Amino acid sequence: MSYRMVYFRIRTDGYASGWESESAKALFREESRRLFQELGWELHAGSNGSSDTVTKDRQDLYLHPTSFSGAMDEANIQPLQEQLAAVRTRPFHCYAVDRYEEHMDMSDEEYRAALEERRDEITAFVLGQCRTKRANLYITDPVAPLIAERFEIRRLCDRGKHNEVGIRFMTELVEGLLRQGRLRCAETTHGSGIRTATAKELKERQPAEQVDGQLTMTLDGGLNKRKKSRNQDKSI
Repeated sequence: MSYRMVYFRIRTDGYASGWESESAKALFREESRRLFQELGWELHAGSNGSSDTVTKDRQDLYLHPTSFSGAMDEANIQPLQEQLAAVRTRPFHCYAVDRYEEHMDMSDEEYRAALEERRDEITAFVLGQCRTKRANLYITDPVAPLIAERFEIRRLCDRGKHNEVGIRFMTELVEGLLRQGRLRCAETTHGSGIRTATAKELKERQPAEQVDGQLTMTLDGGLNKRKKSRNQDKSI
């Protein structure tokens, strides 16, 4: 099932950059609660100045007077938009809907299996991005988090969290490539670094030597020098 981050843009009577009166605020709270509870959503009352949140199954919406925002099953977005726009006697109505990134309802096991299916593709990407112009240049930036970001599958359970499953998968993949000799590691003046093994090294399988070259990684592809000295940077 696919979920989407969504913003129902709301116009609320008595609210601009703030509430014009306590009565307008109370009316909005009363009517928004009534609407969603009638539609089968569970209310979680706001506190300390925050707005209410409503939930239904795996869906949630934060009920601010300018937008109702959260994750929704894509199939339910249009029907709710029609409900919010239908009755103009309410103190608020929906005038637009913005859909953003997709989130999957996926377990850790399912996520890892999805990454495993792309192992060859991910491996080729890692080796391509870690290839350097010279054998004494190494990437000293953390590689796994950047690769994990490139292949991330957004999940409902990961909202507001780090991509722990993806990072762990990429870390294990990089460690495996190092053990196989397809990636080389060395100590540089800026710490440990890695790079893709050359064709000659793949044949010889000799240990990597200690060097001074330093490279940094991004996700846009490209090779950029940060310094014109012995310590250099590489960008992905």
